[in-house]
Amino acid sequence: MSFLLRRTARAWAGWRDLDALHSRPDENPVQPPWRQTNNSRTVWLENNVLKINDGLSTPMQLGGVSYWQMPFTQNWGCEMDLNIDGNIIQEQFWAACISPSWTSVAFTDLKELPMIAIYRGVFSSTASIRILVYHDLNFHDTLASTQEYSGLMNRSTYRLTILVDRDRLVRVYVSGTFVFQYWLSTALKAGPGRRALNFLNQTSAWSEQSNFVLFDQQSDFQSVAPWSSVFYDDFNRANGAVSNGWTQQGTNAGIVGNSWSVTGTADTNVGLIRDTGMTSGIQRVEGVIGGNLPPSSGADASLILRAKSDGSEGLSANFYAGHIYLSRFTGGLTNPTYTDYMDTAEVTVPNGATVAFSCTNQAAWIEVNGQIVLMADVNNKVTTSNSWGGLRVSQKSGNNSASWNDVRLLTRT
Repeated sequence: MSFLLRRTARAWAGWRDLDALHSRPDENPVQPPWRQTNNSRTVWLENNVLKINDGLSTPMQLGGVSYWQMPFTQNWGCEMDLNIDGNIIQEQFWAACISPSWTSVAFTDLKELPMIAIYRGVFSSTASIRILVYHDLNFHDTLASTQEYSGLMNRSTYRLTILVDRDRLVRVYVSGTFVFQYWLSTALKAGPGRRALNFLNQTSAWSEQSNFVLFDQQSDFQSVAPWSSVFYDDFNRANGAVSNGWTQQGTNAGIVGNSWSVTGTADTNVGLIRDTGMTSGIQRVEGVIGGNLPPSSGADASLILRAKSDGSEGLSANFYAGHIYLSRFTGGLTNPTYTDYMDTAEVTVPNGATVAFSCTNQAAWIEVNGQIVLMADVNNKVTTSNSWGGLRVSQKSGNNSASWNDVRLLTRT
């Protein structure tokens, strides 16, 4: 039953089931609004709890069940209380597969679709959260995985929350704790007609789901507009030191051909930062990449946000010619250690592209020529009061990163 429904140009909706307000008699097999997506697998309602029989009951099939409704917008989510178990001598997983619902004529099977899985390996007492894709019954890929956690598959009940932003950024919370995120490829992303969740149980015991909620949501990755320019530099001056109020960290970089560029022949990392004055964590940096040196596949150039004045930590958008990383760095801009939140190899970064990197206190995103190409929840890992931002260039194994033709630092007005 819906608890929120607004069909407009910006349609929002929400549905609840399997809770005290939507209780109904036992059903075996389960009846609409649920339906089995594998007719051989037993799925039933017992004491208002949705139960999917174990994977051993149909060993040559992927058994599951789907709810009838789908969210309307590209920002949506699902919550439920989940209770699963399984033996430790076989591979075990329970999964929520992003797919059409059982009501859609587009629904066929769950091959080549992303599955958000609670996964336990052979002889393991712990479990991880993964993105799986089945190519056929006997072969699946693991696209990403968390560390191992205890308590996810031992017949204890916990609250599982799945949030999807822009149909691509998947975030998972366990009992309110953020544990996982993944940026879906273009081929795997959700979309109109493919925002349902098909639930699979491939463990050796039945699974239990209750207190189910499916909803559209206001994204945590809201556009922060209008932006106000704090400082702009086009580097259109004589070759040499940058000056102009910048703090350069490292050597072998300077103005070359009206762009800030790596120089010399030795491997190097060089940062160029200044104070934005913004301590709320809401910052943006824009730049035209290239000029003296175009984007490279062998060395990366960066946009920097939320950095300390000494460059010892911050957030960075790292650009190769065909790969982009959204990362946190520590250890200083001259010798950074990166923790990658998210990356994509689906974007080509051409010479002269306008690129941008923005962050709020929770979210960060990267744009290429005005299109968002990567997002991540930065999970409050970098202090919001860090107010410095800017650029980085590098040289690695004889490869020069792109230079920067101009740069603009911005804050919220």
